[in-house]
Amino acid sequence: MYGYAIPAYARDYEREWQRYDHHLRLRRSLDFPGRFLLERRTRYLADHPAVLGTDRAIQLKDHYRKVLLLRDSDFRFVAAQLRATDVRRIGAKELGRVLDAQDEATRASEEKYRLSDLEAVGSDAYDFLAWREGRRVAMGGHGV
Repeated sequence: MYGYAIPAYARDYEREWQRYDHHLRLRRSLDFPGRFLLERRTRYLADHPAVLGTDRAIQLKDHYRKVLLLRDSDFRFVAAQLRATDVRRIGAKELGRVLDAQDEATRASEEKYRLSDLEAVGSDAYDFLAWREGRRVAMGGHGV
């Protein structure tokens, strides 16, 4: 059935992750072919409707929640990610602070990228207009 025919190397990674948290399991995704789901055992307080034959239906039936959706090439990064986001080890306030700092750094990087693109376009437009008005001379590398 689902999840039981995963490759041996994936089972090795799963065992490593289960040493860190024994409630984790790895299985193939039904909704995203070629990807794997890392899930954690949980309790649901009520029954929830789900479409049969989907990842969510299997999770509800088996009492699991999605932790990560990944490709097999991402397996090597999972253990570090689990350690970095462990609320019990880090604490909720510190984890929130770290995640907020990462979000702010991402936003700043994206803004810097947008501004550099805007500056490049502006510079090209200025150079083109200056050339058209005769304030600049085109200096090409045309061999002499």
